[in-house]
Amino acid sequence: MNISTLFQNASQWAISVLTATVLAAPLAAADFGPAPSTFATDSVRSNFDSRYEQDLRLDRRDYRSRDNDRISNDRSNNGSYDRQIDYRTRKPVNDQRDRTPLRNYDELFRNRPIDRNLDRNPIDLDFGREPAVPTQPAEPTGVDLVDAKLSQRYGNPVTLRFIQSTSGQQFVNLYMEISRMIDARHYEPTSYQDRVAQAVTNLKRAVSNPEFQRAYNLNPSRDRIAAFERGVDECIASRSISNANDAMNAMYCVANVASSTLNLGGTAVAAEFVYGATESLDKYSAFLPEDPSGRQGAVLDVPGKTAGVMDTHVVGIGVEIKPHDNGIIVVRALRGGPAEAGGVERGDVITSINGQSLKGRSLDYAVDLITGPIGSPVMLGIAKANGASNSVTLRRAQVELRSVSEAKMIDSRAGVGYIKLDKFAATTDKEMDEALWDLHNKGMKSLVFDLRGNPGGLLTTAISVSNKFLPSGGIVSTKGRTAEDNMSESASRARTWKVPLVVLVDENSASASEIFAAAIQDNRRGVVVGRRSYGKGTVQTHFPVSTVRGNLKITTALFYSPTGRKMAGAGVTPDIEVRDGNYDLLKPLTQDVDVIAAHKAATGNDVREMASAAERGVNYDQLSRR
Repeated sequence: MNISTLFQNASQWAISVLTATVLAAPLAAADFGPAPSTFATDSVRSNFDSRYEQDLRLDRRDYRSRDNDRISNDRSNNGSYDRQIDYRTRKPVNDQRDRTPLRNYDELFRNRPIDRNLDRNPIDLDFGREPAVPTQPAEPTGVDLVDAKLSQRYGNPVTLRFIQSTSGQQFVNLYMEISRMIDARHYEPTSYQDRVAQAVTNLKRAVSNPEFQRAYNLNPSRDRIAAFERGVDECIASRSISNANDAMNAMYCVANVASSTLNLGGTAVAAEFVYGATESLDKYSAFLPEDPSGRQGAVLDVPGKTAGVMDTHVVGIGVEIKPHDNGIIVVRALRGGPAEAGGVERGDVITSINGQSLKGRSLDYAVDLITGPIGSPVMLGIAKANGASNSVTLRRAQVELRSVSEAKMIDSRAGVGYIKLDKFAATTDKEMDEALWDLHNKGMKSLVFDLRGNPGGLLTTAISVSNKFLPSGGIVSTKGRTAEDNMSESASRARTWKVPLVVLVDENSASASEIFAAAIQDNRRGVVVGRRSYGKGTVQTHFPVSTVRGNLKITTALFYSPTGRKMAGAGVTPDIEVRDGNYDLLKPLTQDVDVIAAHKAATGNDVREMASAAERGVNYDQLSRR
């Protein structure tokens, strides 16, 4: 079995490439066949040839998830300030001189002479304090989280087409198959009692969920819902569930209750047992069905339509989008794509697709409408930022995907280069080389490497990019249940870039981004600026299933920084924290307080001393401050 191991985290935006909407028809009751008398538990064998492929699926709730006790929001200051530490002692510097608001430093991007000692400005840092992050919508929990996942699942046309084309018996077989994989490879597998409990909770909430009801043409009365819930409770209370056979018997019992009380087919029950099993594990594990329609395309945010890190091209209109009250807003038109050629601009709101309004519709719905074969037309209704409205007809085409979205000099006088990396993809290594040499030829003396919003990618690419800057030292290690999930990587390249380095991170920098940032920080090769990163710290492995077309994604290991820091739940705490920063692709870099703070660090002495120490093989922590 060929298995791809992934560092996954959802990003907030999608590269839309797909069209045509399909509404789910009612599903008839399915004959499961006889309950299995035995359940195979042989271990799953794996081949890790393509071990570190990334999955960038949409679940904005997952992606924005934080442990509440990790989040603080300090808005006591009128301006945003940078915070700095003594890089040798890693302790706060208690300097009480006047602070200078970062907003005053936007002039650094213009013609002002550069103060080479900007990093010596007074600071306000408590290295041990939890960093402040921008206020975000509360993470759904409990039944609210279940409701949110149900609405997303059954509001996704790909999932509906998958369920519509899969029989109850196939779902039963799929449940057996993924159970074996979970038992053999998940880092901390849940009990069958917990898996069944999650499935039952899903079903109890589902029968009142509008998207689920629409998918199965269900309109039950309160009395029937109550009867269903009583029957399900009796099914679970009357049996002990300690293995796969017990779970299967519970599934059959619940299916009988659903049929007799709601006239709901067994397919729906078996499907939620599959999803319940994965959702009982952790927030990253999931079953990912493939679109049975076979439609080709790639989207950064939508389950089942993933622009993988191995992809170099997609078919579509070539836009990066995020949700908007009136439809979807364009964050960026991809270079060379139909959208760019058709005049679609950053900030445009797509309000309709082929005449169908997007108001109140999900991102999945919009992306599915855009889906279509290469060369086919799609008509977009667009509301411009200036209030004007127009429509444009584009023809879907093959669009090149790039992981380096920007590479330019942001301060030619001081020699500050800037690279924005959106993901650690298969093409990143080559793109980074091109960007670095281009900036070098333009006079780059220091580099701001922007990983904000970067959800991760290939581990091999994270290691390769780290090797471009680290002459020595560890990069990352992983630890799992099996020997093949354990590894350790160290810097191995003889020639590296010696340019002083500043790494920008935020609360949505995850996985491979955190590996790179931690490697730079732990080896004192550069300065990390921004806000504490996401703290994903887990490795997901994709196991292709044989029962249907799809993949089981489960957590198989944790990863650790070069100094042994556990990244899961902790993330990377920046050396210089930027309060109230907010990564906004619609905002110019000259108005971006994060970039202004990074620019300040890039023109300071610390990054130059770190780069010099690394070049000479000297431990920077042991140097005395000049």
